[in-house]
Amino acid sequence: MATEERVQPVAEERVEERSTPKKDLVSAFVIGLLSILAIVFSLRLDMPGLFYTAPGLLPFVTGCTLLLMAIMLGKQAIRAGAVVNLSGLLDDLTTVAKQFWLAEQDRRRLLLVAIITFYVLLIAFINFNFRFPTPLDFDFEISSYEVISVFIVTWILRLFWQASVRRCFVVTLTTVLMLTSIFRYGFGILMPETF
Repeated sequence: MATEERVQPVAEERVEERSTPKKDLVSAFVIGLLSILAIVFSLRLDMPGLFYTAPGLLPFVTGCTLLLMAIMLGKQAIRAGAVVNLSGLLDDLTTVAKQFWLAEQDRRRLLLVAIITFYVLLIAFINFNFRFPTPLDFDFEISSYEVISVFIVTWILRLFWQASVRRCFVVTLTTVLMLTSIFRYGFGILMPETF
């Protein structure tokens, strides 16, 4: 009887080193802090209508979920041997930050953060809206949000997916037009054009 060999799945990227309990504890602390900030800021948003339509509901739920995950990660890290040392926490954060910026993959993350910041600023300061009448007594609208989103997301896909520009453009154009059309015409909600 032949024995079957177990085939190990091939990862998309190589992981250079596994996480340690100490890194997990630091990560839990950072994620917990960010989630608490999200909860606090979501509670400060005005509630113009009912509770379930409040603009802060989704950030509040997301913050609570992240806080729960951070607590679970922290508990697992402590069980695995991480020591809670508040005086050494700053040193641990500094060490993790240095390791984060040194890897090639992390430089790509920094580039992504810069591109997304540029994207948010473009949407904040550029605002236009074109209407195109159709024979069906329906006006098709294209705003600055769609144009900027197609340009920036195509750029992001080209950098990280590394497919052809045409393929990245087609995927982005289809996705952005589909999502904005669903929100604009289906739900009657305009996508953000400015702050």
